[in-house]
Amino acid sequence: MFIELDVHGDVPLQEQIAHQIIAGIASGTLKPGKTLPSARRLASDLRVKSTVVHKAYHTLMEEGFLQERYDGKLGVLIPALNEMPRVTDGYKERLAKQLRALAAEGRARGMTEAEFSKACLNIYRSDLTRMGDSLE
Repeated sequence: MFIELDVHGDVPLQEQIAHQIIAGIASGTLKPGKTLPSARRLASDLRVKSTVVHKAYHTLMEEGFLQERYDGKLGVLIPALNEMPRVTDGYKERLAKQLRALAAEGRARGMTEAEFSKACLNIYRSDLTRMGDSLE
């Protein structure tokens, strides 16, 4: 799996990993039924502590974006489309909070409503991932 981490950025590493896995699911790069590498293996590939990947996986399992394998093997996998989490009031509130902050900053920087809307649409319509083609 290709995940790019910004070790000097403000976003915690486990959040970066989780966001990029969600982006892979959203873009179709990570297909339902795909098993992800073990936390230890992914941590080794990314050169981070395995606890960082465990935290990302745990968060994604709690949110419903990953599930544990139940076929006698260890690991986590991408659930079927009908088992993916849906839009909830909590998600809408979190989205609104983040967009409010970004809209206020955009306004303070002189960004117009049309420019802000266009930027949001461009991001939503874009390929939301920088991930590679596979998790091999």
